[in-house]
Amino acid sequence: MNFLVILLGIIFTILSTAILSYISIATMIGPWIAPAIVLASSILLKLRQKKTDIKDINKELAIIQTIGSVGGIVSVGVGFSLPTLYFLDPNIFNNFIKNPLYFSFIIGILCFAAGGFGIWLARSFADKFVIKERLSFPVSKLIYKIITSQSQEKQAKSMFWGFSFSFFISFLRDGILRFKGVLPKVFYVFPSVLGKNFAITIMPMLWAIGFIAGIKIVFPLLIGLFSKYLILWPINNHSLYLNIKLFDPLYFNDFITAFASGLVVSELILGLLKYPKSILNKIKNFSGFNYFKNVKNKSLKNGFKFFLNIEFIFVLLLSFLLLSYFKFNFFSQILLLVFIVLATYQISFLAAKLGLVTFGRFATFIMIPMMIFFKLNFLQITMLCVFFNVCAAAASDLLFDYKVGQLCFLEFKKVHRYQWLGLIVTCLTIGFFLWLLFSNFQIGSPELFAQRGRSRALLIQSLNFDFRIVLIGFFYGVLLKKLKISPTMVFGGILMPNSLTIGLSIGAIISYLTKKSSEKIPFWSGVFAGESIWILLFILIKLFI
Repeated sequence: MNFLVILLGIIFTILSTAILSYISIATMIGPWIAPAIVLASSILLKLRQKKTDIKDINKELAIIQTIGSVGGIVSVGVGFSLPTLYFLDPNIFNNFIKNPLYFSFIIGILCFAAGGFGIWLARSFADKFVIKERLSFPVSKLIYKIITSQSQEKQAKSMFWGFSFSFFISFLRDGILRFKGVLPKVFYVFPSVLGKNFAITIMPMLWAIGFIAGIKIVFPLLIGLFSKYLILWPINNHSLYLNIKLFDPLYFNDFITAFASGLVVSELILGLLKYPKSILNKIKNFSGFNYFKNVKNKSLKNGFKFFLNIEFIFVLLLSFLLLSYFKFNFFSQILLLVFIVLATYQISFLAAKLGLVTFGRFATFIMIPMMIFFKLNFLQITMLCVFFNVCAAAASDLLFDYKVGQLCFLEFKKVHRYQWLGLIVTCLTIGFFLWLLFSNFQIGSPELFAQRGRSRALLIQSLNFDFRIVLIGFFYGVLLKKLKISPTMVFGGILMPNSLTIGLSIGAIISYLTKKSSEKIPFWSGVFAGESIWILLFILIKLFI
């Protein structure tokens, strides 16, 4: 494969790592970056003077997105879980990021070990999922459709205009060097009546993510926003206008935190009734190592000699060393890795069937028994979740890439090799980007709200809240579940600053009102990429100029 393809893959790995590191922490959503990588690459490859066969171009695009998409999904896994440590113990977190070299090294090694373990697991599952069962892989088929689309150039131009629009708005808002900007960052809605409770933030990335997510995803956030004023405020102040008194009124933010923890508990318990049964059904595939024995057939070239495989031995030893560094005892390491294998199998299966990588929920299911059995500290809990998220993210991504490679007639061993390249580049850069963000923005602020990390921290802290308020939140979560509304998303709307919810809602409403909104996704993909890159450049300029 020529140098240009490898270079583009590396560049897009760095870009996707930077973009999704920010987006995954600033919002609760981790959008797929692979379609944008394919569109941008298609234009750049056409700049070559030599003519290339269309089948070879398709293979090149498949390779570029294989390398580049790793950075995006691994960054989402880290962004969803690492801020948990801040909400559990800010002092430990701040000490952790104090030394940028140490922080970058630890995060890089953590991603390398966990991502490598995920790549090995995906290689183990590929024969069953991709070849034998021929699962649907909707994300892979979407990527393949974009790769082979005749309208690539039109979509790529649309993405470029979205990127330029976002960059221009951000420039007018923030300014740069001596130019101080002319656009206000926030517009308040009816400030004389509503005060500063409702504001529209000039943040194109929020509009873009809301557009891509759609009204069905954003609707529960709006329910959460209005619940604050129509449900939570009256409950907190019930003793002021009723003759009964369940508890004294609290500071509203304290009440919201306790109530929201009840929502998280309801999601956990109702989830426990659903997923473990599915996981237990999958354990049969592993009993007596029958699964590994069955995969010894040569459906994939070179077969799988799992226990003699250098890759397996290397990632396993590195995982044990890393977990030992964080002071997990040997038995906890064994149990954790067993949990990770089982949960990653289930996540990979669901991702192959539905196109959704739901590693956050499964991380919670692993975290709870590990906390009970081994009394883990806050740092260990956080690193456990990061390790699992990255492992599950890498495994799911490689399976998607295997399917894309199969559709593009690309050998699995090449896909596997390029996935490793993407992971290595990600590990070398992700720590730096995260350090930049954590050092320049306050976690929990609108810029880095970190809803996923806050949610997990609240679950851990729920035992310390007034059980009556937690119970009320729990029953509200059960009611939402009965109405088929996600308590987790409503939780986001309750805790997020209103400006974030309104920004996402603006994008969702635009999507709802737009005819053939799917055709506009390239434009909005460019928008969220544009502001993410702008913010990182803005930080670098402030640091070095």
